[in-house]
Formats: sequence, structure tokens, C-alpha cells
Amino acid sequence: MNAGPSAHLRSLTSLRFAAALLVVVFHLSLVAPGLAGFGRLAAAGYVGVTFFFVLSGFVLTYSWDIDATAVRFYRRRLARIYPVHLLFIALAMVPWAAAPNWGALPVNLALLQAWSPDDAVTRSFSGVSWSLSCEFFFYATFPLLVRLIWRWVRRPLVVGAASIALALAVGVAMQHHDPELGALLFHLPAFRMVEFVAGSLAAMAMTRGWVPRLRVRWAGVFVVVSYLGVLVLPVAIGYRFEDRWALSLAMVPSLVMLIAVNARVDLVGAPSPLQGRTLVSLGQWSFCIYMAHPLVMGFTQPLLESAGVFGSLLGCALVVLAVVGVSFVLHALVERPLERRLRGAGDVRASGATVIDDVDAAVTLVGRASAIATN
Repeated sequence: MNAGPSAHLRSLTSLRFAAALLVVVFHLSLVAPGLAGFGRLAAAGYVGVTFFFVLSGFVLTYSWDIDATAVRFYRRRLARIYPVHLLFIALAMVPWAAAPNWGALPVNLALLQAWSPDDAVTRSFSGVSWSLSCEFFFYATFPLLVRLIWRWVRRPLVVGAASIALALAVGVAMQHHDPELGALLFHLPAFRMVEFVAGSLAAMAMTRGWVPRLRVRWAGVFVVVSYLGVLVLPVAIGYRFEDRWALSLAMVPSLVMLIAVNARVDLVGAPSPLQGRTLVSLGQWSFCIYMAHPLVMGFTQPLLESAGVFGSLLGCALVVLAVVGVSFVLHALVERPLERRLRGAGDVRASGATVIDDVDAAVTLVGRASAIATN
């Protein structure tokens, strides 16, 4: 653990965009009928959420200030996620779609919706915010958790591997007892916390001298192979929606390695393509990308109705550009200013890019998109 904030891990910020994009493409594959085989490649895109859980554990642990108070930590975390969460609850109340589940409003406001066994409650209002409910639980327990594992855990990587194996065993036993429990395990905060803890233990191992020996490219290959395995395995054993919790856990080792290797690159000052300003800015918009994409997809649905592969791919590309554009605006006008206000004038995020950086990145993206369209 550090005695103060860590340096900005730019590569990890860029990877946040990749994870958010994976979730977006996954949801596009569910509503674009013409994607055919391309859609099947995105069928495991929900593991992008697993990346976010592992990354949260890693970054929070590595940057943990041993002198920080729990109150200050909670204030920072709420400032980070709650304004955008509240905005999308409010947008769900606007009568442009089906009426929201008003009975689920209190648990959504309290970020407790993921604890419900009723999927209609878990995914009410902003459907993707169930993962924020999980993160909220992780944050609530983190100040105690980080002190306990720092004091008692001597071999973090071994404990992390054992935790994943134990979670798989417990999940199999629970689903064997009641098959319907599989769907609950996918969004249950207490169960998904294993992914957060795995990231936390990897960060702790690095602070104690562990140096990941894998090169960045091989860490990427490890993730791709794991992802393809997650795609193929359900076909071999007979896919069921209820198995997503297990497939998410299967991705954790490769994601831990990817995060650790890229963090190492940043910490030693080695160059990486992931450190570029455009990718880092996209990573900083990733929370808004994740939260905004279902709403944007709802408004751009006609772009996704093509029966042909080319038309579907073009429609999906245009929707992704629209999502990124909306997310830039939300980040600049809502997420960042409200986070700064809630954190207080004396507590500015060290990792935040300047407004000029974000505008430059947005201009760069628009220029590249225009070039592609004209060619």
C-alpha cells in the first residue's frame, strides 16, 4: 500500500474504454439481427464488467492511502459514481419509453437493486446500474477489507487463486441445488466480490515486490484465448444463461495478468500505445459510455434493423460513435464537474485530464470518423 496517491496508470485507463466497448458491442449483438457470425463473437461481451470489478480492486488497493479515513474514501467513491447514476434514474422517468418499475425506485436510489432475486428489480430504471450496486458493496467493505488482507494475507496470489476456485465450487453447488440461483449469482454483489478481491490481492502482491514477467502482448493473447474459451465452452457443454457467473470467473486470471502487466509498464515509465491521449480520454469517458449506451441504442434502433451484415456493421459503428459523442458531453458537463464539487476544492483527482485534453481527443475522434466516412 502506498502512503499517498499513486501515479496515473494511463494504460489501465485506456483499457477501461476497451472493456466498456466490449459491453456495448455485446448489447448491440442482441438487437442487430444482421450481424450473424460477428454477433456470435460478441456473445461473451458481458465479461467487460468482470474487467471493471477486477480493475476496481486493483486500483483502489494500489492507491490506498494508509492514513486515509473511511469517511473520505466513501465521499470520493460516491462523488465518482452517484451523480451519473442519479442522472440516468431521472432520465428513466421521462415518458419516452415504458413506465419504470416505481416500486424499485428506493432500492435504486440506495444502490441496493442487485441484491434482489427479481430481475425486474435488479435491472429497473437504468438496467446496467446493477453493476454499480455491486461496486457500492465493494466500496462499503473496502476500508475494512484492505486492512484485513494487508495484515493477514502472506501470499496474495495463492489466496486469490484459491478464492476463485472456492467461488466456482460454491457456485456449482448452489446451482446444482437450485438451477435458478445461477442467474442470481451473476449479479449478486457478495458473489461478484471475488473478482474485486482478486484485483485487490494482485495489487497487494505488486506492492510487496511481485513483478509480472509476462510481456504485454502475451498478456493480451492470454485474455483473447480465455475469451474464446468462454465462447466455445458453452457450445461444448450446452449454453445456459445461468452459467454466465462461472464464465465471468473463468476470465479473472487473464484479466488480473493483463492489468498487472500494464500497470507495471506505467510504473516503470516504459512506453505503451495505451498511453496515448486519445485512448486515455476515451477511458476517462468509459463510465458515461457504459451508463449511456442503452439509452442511445434505444434512440438509434432504426440504424440496427438492417438484415445484411454490412448494413448491420455500419449501423453498429454509427451507434458506437453516437454513444462516444454523448458520453463526452456527459463527462464534460455532468460527471467531472459534479465529482469535483462533491469531492471539494482541495481534493482534485490526480488522474483527471484537463478539459483541453478531452476536447482535443474529441476533435481527433471526429476527424478520424469523418475521414473513414469520406473514404
